[in-house]
Amino acid sequence: MYNNIAPWTVAIIAARESIDILTRCITATLAACASNGAVIDVVINGNADLAEQTAALVRSGALEQGPSKVRVWSIAVGDKAHAWNQYVHHIWPGSEIAYFVDGYVAARRDAFTALRRRLAESPEALGVTGVPSVGRSAAKARQYMIQHGGFQGNMHALSSEAMVGIRERGLRLPLGLYRTDSLVGALLLLKLAPESVNWEPKRIVVAADATWDIPGHVPFAFRNIKAQFKRILRQAQGELENRALREHMTVQRLPAQQLPETASELVNQWIMAQPQQARALLKRPTCRYAAYKLRDQRDWSAAKLPLRLLHGSDGSEDSQELDRSSGTELRSPIESGISTAGVSVNQ
Repeated sequence: MYNNIAPWTVAIIAARESIDILTRCITATLAACASNGAVIDVVINGNADLAEQTAALVRSGALEQGPSKVRVWSIAVGDKAHAWNQYVHHIWPGSEIAYFVDGYVAARRDAFTALRRRLAESPEALGVTGVPSVGRSAAKARQYMIQHGGFQGNMHALSSEAMVGIRERGLRLPLGLYRTDSLVGALLLLKLAPESVNWEPKRIVVAADATWDIPGHVPFAFRNIKAQFKRILRQAQGELENRALREHMTVQRLPAQQLPETASELVNQWIMAQPQQARALLKRPTCRYAAYKLRDQRDWSAAKLPLRLLHGSDGSEDSQELDRSSGTELRSPIESGISTAGVSVNQ
């Protein structure tokens, strides 16, 4: 069904990173793939300038690609859930294992090999996750994951079976979702079918020797205070999302294909279905504010715009566009030169 052009594929999903940070991520990814080779797709959402800079960097030959091939994509709307949907359904070229990396992290040289080895050891698993090593709570989080499991969005991988299953079932993350990794993890644990399959922790395994660094990470820096405040508000939204996802998948056991199109619809449906639970949670100021913000109807019309391939592995400088609904080219053929993440939604 899919033309496997390499055993490995890597999706680097980026948005607000500086070109220096993203360059370190790409460089580290290339090093982690040096012994195997991979198709590395840098998927930049909502930041056309960064996408153009990255394409120019890769096109210049400044990065030693070795056996790997790098493509650079630009997506108009800034939203990680939408970027994930676009990669899984329209960009992923097929592979035996699909790695996902956030654009601000640098995978360690042996990380992908460790992830693949752990997945291969676990025939029931659909996904494998790395463990954190940077940050105040990294050691505690790492130990918890090793003992109890989890799913880290910064760096993880999905099996070919999972990727193909997601495509064939037409599963998509709601636009605007903050807890993207929690939902992906929950789908794996439910074998993509919450309506008929029970939660099974063995479907995600932890690779204790797979980790990453965060270039430029400065703990307690004053400039991080504003970012931390925004993170607290996003985490409050994430708590609302987790309640709504639990209601949909493990209480009502509805198919994942029936998830609402947006996170706003998802949360508002839960509030209507479970008013008592909602009132209790909305007593907390951060959750109340997050619910208020979710009532604002964001304009998602840019999500209908086609993907733009700014750089392919053949060095072509001409941008190419892909129709978002079919994955087919609207311009020059894409095949030139390239041969066309703790889970908290639980029971």
